[in-house]
Amino acid sequence: MLSIGKLAAGQAKYYLEHAEGRFDAVDSIAGGIEDYYAAGRGEAQGTWLGAATRELGLDGGVTDADLRALLAGVDPRAGDPLRTSASPVRVAAFDLTFSSPKSVSVLFGLGGPEIRAAVRAAHDRAVGEALGYVERTAAGVRRGSAGKEVMPASGLVAAAFRHRTSRAGDPQLHTHVLVANLGRGPDMRWSALDGRQLYAHARAASFAYQAVLRGELSDRLGLEWTATRDGIAEIQGVPRNVMKAFSRRRAEIEASLAERGTDGPRAAEAAALATRHAKDRSVDARGLQLEWAERAVRFGFGPSALAAVVGRATARGLGGDERQRLIAELAGPEGLTAKRSSFTRRDVLEALCDRLPPGANVSVQELESIGDQLLASSLVIPLVGERDHDEAGTRFRRRDGRVLPVAREELRFSTPEFLALERGLIDRALKGRHAGVGITEPRELERALGARPTLSAEQEQMVRALAAGGAAVDVVVGHAGAGKTFALAACHDAWVASGLPVFGAAVARHAAQELQSQAGIPSTTVAALLAGLERGQALPPRVVLVLDEAGMADTLQLSAVLDHVQAVGGKLVMVGDDRQLPAIGAGGAFAGLVRRGVAVQLTENRRQTHAWEREAVEHLRAGRAEQALALYRAKDRLVVAASDEDARERLVSDWWQARDPDSSVMIALRRADVADLNARSRERMRDARALGGTELELRGGRFATGDRVLIKQNDIPLGISNGERGVVTAIEPGSRRLELDVGGHQVTLDARFLDASTPRGDPTLTHGYAITGHAAQGITVDRAFVLADPALSREWGYMALTRGRHANHLYVAPARALAREEYAPRDPHPPDPVAALARSLSTSRAEPMALDAVPAGPKRDALAEARRDLDLLREKRSLAERIRGAAARRLGELESRRGGWRPRHRRELRAARAEESLARERVEGLSVRERELSSRVAALEVDERRNARTRPDVRARLLQRRLDRGIERDAGRGLEL
Repeated sequence: MLSIGKLAAGQAKYYLEHAEGRFDAVDSIAGGIEDYYAAGRGEAQGTWLGAATRELGLDGGVTDADLRALLAGVDPRAGDPLRTSASPVRVAAFDLTFSSPKSVSVLFGLGGPEIRAAVRAAHDRAVGEALGYVERTAAGVRRGSAGKEVMPASGLVAAAFRHRTSRAGDPQLHTHVLVANLGRGPDMRWSALDGRQLYAHARAASFAYQAVLRGELSDRLGLEWTATRDGIAEIQGVPRNVMKAFSRRRAEIEASLAERGTDGPRAAEAAALATRHAKDRSVDARGLQLEWAERAVRFGFGPSALAAVVGRATARGLGGDERQRLIAELAGPEGLTAKRSSFTRRDVLEALCDRLPPGANVSVQELESIGDQLLASSLVIPLVGERDHDEAGTRFRRRDGRVLPVAREELRFSTPEFLALERGLIDRALKGRHAGVGITEPRELERALGARPTLSAEQEQMVRALAAGGAAVDVVVGHAGAGKTFALAACHDAWVASGLPVFGAAVARHAAQELQSQAGIPSTTVAALLAGLERGQALPPRVVLVLDEAGMADTLQLSAVLDHVQAVGGKLVMVGDDRQLPAIGAGGAFAGLVRRGVAVQLTENRRQTHAWEREAVEHLRAGRAEQALALYRAKDRLVVAASDEDARERLVSDWWQARDPDSSVMIALRRADVADLNARSRERMRDARALGGTELELRGGRFATGDRVLIKQNDIPLGISNGERGVVTAIEPGSRRLELDVGGHQVTLDARFLDASTPRGDPTLTHGYAITGHAAQGITVDRAFVLADPALSREWGYMALTRGRHANHLYVAPARALAREEYAPRDPHPPDPVAALARSLSTSRAEPMALDAVPAGPKRDALAEARRDLDLLREKRSLAERIRGAAARRLGELESRRGGWRPRHRRELRAARAEESLARERVEGLSVRERELSSRVAALEVDERRNARTRPDVRARLLQRRLDRGIERDAGRGLEL
């Protein structure tokens, strides 16, 4: 994996000691709390990398003086400052740390000299390949006012330090690539890098590192691999318990807990303190290797098991057929548009790395070539639109002088099929506005409204629009707490009384049950509904189908549901909130309909009891996080803790003081945090003797009477759903059964259910004191206690902080990169946690429709349109040239290879010649079109300059347009400005 840290000048000690060759140095981390064994004897000296490094005359081994100079922004040879800006640079460098998977580090630590050399060489090549990708795509410098203009840099100035151990002394092969915050632009001026691009491409670079590493190790050692998940695979044959044994800090803590016979977070903290020890400075490389070998034997992974891991497979390259298969897969429905509506070049690279055949030995540039071949083909369509203009107005100046918005340098794409799916859904929804379906009898509508005198004006308006409007597709946006379900109950009664069949569905079963219990609409999940329809079941004629939490349904699901509803002449009602949690798959269609102005809005928050909190959540909804957090802070609802541990303890303590585990809930983003909060809260329950003495141990933990639990698996015969919370009322350890009270409904869970796993492999029952955001959406409690996280989004924060009626509390602490702390210095100056939280809560992570990346509204003038088309054409020609270059190189390799008489070689040669010929023809064709369009742009620019001399004042035109519209609108009653 690749992680990135910012390095201030005061953090350079660790790297400088390596540059000096002080291999026995111990770097004190976190103010002397923990001693860190910096490196054992035999650790390699740092080496210079990067194209810009060579421009400075640096090569070979890193020296202390040179590195100190670069971190200070000084030319190591001339001694002159490199940066000309008077503004201070707070970041001296970026630490790009490439860390191998644990199984690779285990093999490196336990193997003999030949194995270690092979792993080291594979790791070094993978680091070099990944850094090359970063240099090609992310090296840029900023210019202009507030750095709004970004220019390409000539390369990176980097020093690589390869290490072999983690802080705990376990084998952990990793390389720190220290990238100086320096870059030289086309204007030959040195300045700070545009660090945003490094972070933007970090994930793709990580995937590339892992892919090259797997291919190199398969080639050098014949390794086999597990399935790749999120870019990472482990070596086949290295057991999981062995990998865990070489994560010694966790193993030490667990062993200490077992000795003491305790568990829970407080016991774990005590065990961590008891097992902490300083690193032995006298331990050398040989001593470490002996200790590692002994530890491996204890876990059944001796020399024979190690030997069985290597020599199991043969690496191979990618043939033409395989390249085409990968391209077809990525362009297909299960490819790039399975999880997102649009994608970038780096998304393509990540997907290629995940889909490579096991052990395929390829370079990053070859993968980029395959991706570029896809992006230049007719299988995808480039999208240009609102995303190309970020809020800061940042622009990118290319080497040829053209200025583009930064996002244009990485165009977004989609497939023709997915765009057609979106267009079909939107068109059917818009064209059916006057279909005359789902209309109730007027008398029944008035009766349903009269039965609910507490309906607000906007709720009544919603009911009338749905029940009497006649649209084939209705869209309802209900702000959190706006009472949409109560209003839907009135619609249901009017439809049923008018003889119309009404059914409901939701993505989550607990949301479907809520729709059924609160609105009276028989409901199921979207997945179950579609599965039944695919098996031949049919919806009744003239059906009204209410789709709740529609924003969480992906576009493919919405399109399929609409197909079936329209087939029987029915009406589809999509109800949801485009500002709460979005679809997990390729979504955005619900929000796309809202953007097109067809939604009925319920805006009055009827849930939060305090006016100030209703104001705060409206700020959150609109992305005004700073104003929202100021209100929470003024009302003592925002807790800023000194550490992550303190934040968790404060959160659980406040939850415990509420003394209401049934009407209070803790919410966290990550499942690991949820598990931690559950353990802490359960410890409080047990200490207070609120739990029974008999416990039943299951995969999801220990359970006793009084425990609050969360059901993680649907079971229709039992009448329980994933996401429901309950209370344990009885336990039978002998028969492995327990009884739950789930919303007043008594349920008995037997061993069949309790010992099963969810489709994701999780336990079917966990503790339910704390839950994730997806489990929380749709529930209402009295009090909610929310743990902040650096990865929060506007949608997640708005959803979580609207769960509690009477109080919602938020807990934040300075962010810590715990994974990096295993092998890198800790940041002594973390960012302000509240400011960081405000940035997260102001950022939307909802995926828009691919259609919404295409310009909407009035057509741009001819010159702007022609310039845009020319930019697109140049991008496609650039991609085509890359493909032609890759095809020519491959053809040259095949023509120079021996064995031309073999049938397979002749086939590959013919295919390569055809590929190169097609690529050349495409470049020539695009070049001709580019020249034609350039001539058109030039002619339009001449016209533009000519017209500019007689163009009326723009402000005057805008004012006249406003006046004209106002007169038309207000004719007969005067004009009010």
